[in-house]
Amino acid sequence: MWSDIIHKFSKYPAQQKVVSKILELGLNVGEDHKLYCNDVEVNISSLAKSIDADRRAVTSTINTILCDEQLTNIFKNIKTAGPLLSNIANQLELGVIEIEGESQKAGVLRDITRILAKENISIRQAYVSDPEIDDTPHVTIVTDKPLDGSIIPLLLELDTVSKVSLS
Repeated sequence: MWSDIIHKFSKYPAQQKVVSKILELGLNVGEDHKLYCNDVEVNISSLAKSIDADRRAVTSTINTILCDEQLTNIFKNIKTAGPLLSNIANQLELGVIEIEGESQKAGVLRDITRILAKENISIRQAYVSDPEIDDTPHVTIVTDKPLDGSIIPLLLELDTVSKVSLS
């Protein structure tokens, strides 16, 4: 799906970079030719600088999106999911499990949550990256308390899991 969208920009490498960043950040494109993080306007120059591109590349990407009905319907409806707590889990006395899995196999999240429930570990937040956007698909789970390493072997027994780390 995302590869088809990125392919629409194949003639314009700078626009591909812009679209990838828009998707990574969960930004949406307004009919007013502006970028938004939900309802907050995003400075086009700042976005361009973050990917080492020209402001015009961002503007032309927005125009390309708004000239294509399929792209418009997608990019005007993107919403961010909220804060990811994994980077501040230590300060909040929460646990974090980072898991790399097999993106082509179904049930990765189901298998992981089944084990956590059996071990009476509460999940505060779960984030699963999109394998079409992320080169290394992974699951980040924030738990209600820090965990010891005893959960690692249980998760590694799953055929859908290739790597586990705690922080």
